[in-house]
Order: sequence, then C-alpha cells, then structure tokens
Amino acid sequence: MNFRRNLLNQETNLDLTPIVDVVFNLLIFFALSLNFSDLTSSLNIKLPKAKSSETLTELQIIVSIEKGNKIYIDDKLFFYDQVKNYLIKQDKSKTVVLKADEVIDHGFVVKVMDLIKSSGFEKLGIAVKKSE
Repeated sequence: MNFRRNLLNQETNLDLTPIVDVVFNLLIFFALSLNFSDLTSSLNIKLPKAKSSETLTELQIIVSIEKGNKIYIDDKLFFYDQVKNYLIKQDKSKTVVLKADEVIDHGFVVKVMDLIKSSGFEKLGIAVKKSE
C-alpha cells in the first residue's frame, strides 16, 4: 500500500538533450538552405553549352528568359514593356547576366539584349553551361 506514497515522493527529471539536438540540427539545415537559395533558381531553363565560359563574381542582375518568352528579373516575372522601367532604376555598375533557354528564338534574345543596353548597362554577360 505504500506504492503510491513512494511514487509521489520521487522527483521526475526531463532530459532536454535530445530536444536541443533536434532543434540545433533544424537550425543548421534552415541556415544552409537559405544560404544556397541565391545560387539556385526555381525557373526551368536549359542553358546552351560552351567550352569557353568563365565565372563572374561581381554583383549581378539576372535576367532569365523561359520558354514562351517569359522574362524574369531575379526570379520575378515581368512583361516585355516593364523590363526597361525596372532596369533604369537599378545600379548601372552591376553586371547583367542573361540566362536564355536554348530553344528560345534568337531574335527575341537580341531584343532583350538591346533593351538591357538601352537601359544604360555596359556590362552584359550570357549564361551558359560549361561543356567539357
């Protein structure tokens, strides 16, 4: 009959170590995934291949052209007539990198390049996938 009395007198300790480990691992995971979000894009663009490519490390504005002639600037959708108004307000010392899907009409890519140049940008690069 003294069983209940012994249970009430005992202290219960909760070990928080596993909970802290899980929270710490989640924190590391989210910090790393946010860090790599700038390097990846949600757009489905298949870049053309080229042997003579180089990596840019300067500040960049990325203009992407997806199938269907959809224009994205830093992953935000723009209509063709909105692009120049947006680019005029940007820092002209940055390099504009043009990412166009390999099946996009060459004439449309040239129109977008002309639009970028007429917005006042001097540095324009074309993104390619490095072939071996």
